[in-house]
Amino acid sequence: MQTELAQLFDQVPDDLLAHFDSLHGAPVPALLDTRAAADLTLDFREFNPVVRVLGGVILDDEDTSDHHVYVAQPPLAGMVLFLAHDDDTRVVFPSLQAYLAAARDARESDGWISDFHPAESPRAADQPALGALITGLLENYDDEDTGSILTALIPSLDLSDLNLLSRLASHEDFYLGEAVANEITRRPASRLTAVARLCASHPHGQVADAGARALRAIAAAG
Repeated sequence: MQTELAQLFDQVPDDLLAHFDSLHGAPVPALLDTRAAADLTLDFREFNPVVRVLGGVILDDEDTSDHHVYVAQPPLAGMVLFLAHDDDTRVVFPSLQAYLAAARDARESDGWISDFHPAESPRAADQPALGALITGLLENYDDEDTGSILTALIPSLDLSDLNLLSRLASHEDFYLGEAVANEITRRPASRLTAVARLCASHPHGQVADAGARALRAIAAAG
């Protein structure tokens, strides 16, 4: 196990070792063993910027284009991200233990692990570090790869840094503003009104529509 994962890490995280160890003798359908996880992860790190930058490890293959990914790099280290092909990529479980519990619930209900995703992403414990990571990516924004990383990180913000949210909301990459507006819609609060208005006034209609929904959500929340 250690040898296979050593392809991915100088030092394998303890929780990741424990996760794969828990699968021995009691395999869960669709969850990858260490060799399969290491091989698929190496492939993904070649072309997927989210997996590469976050030090991701692919955990499963439910015979779809979507995967759950263990995050090894701070500030989301230890959390599990949903790498979605046609939906939003975001953190969905705070730990491998929570992910494994959802996988077992999915098996028992003959469903999908994604059926047990929370409506809101778990927040990063170290919000200043997450804000610094996002700021650094914004300052060095160069292509759509950067944008895909940012949109995966935004749901883990606690929405307290209004300056950062405003910068994201007004960025020329309209996916960033849309992601901010969507999070405000999920977690409406009056203090976010100015940011929602920025989204609603964005020149791209996709952001403007999402911003309008965010404003309606704030109004409904009182």
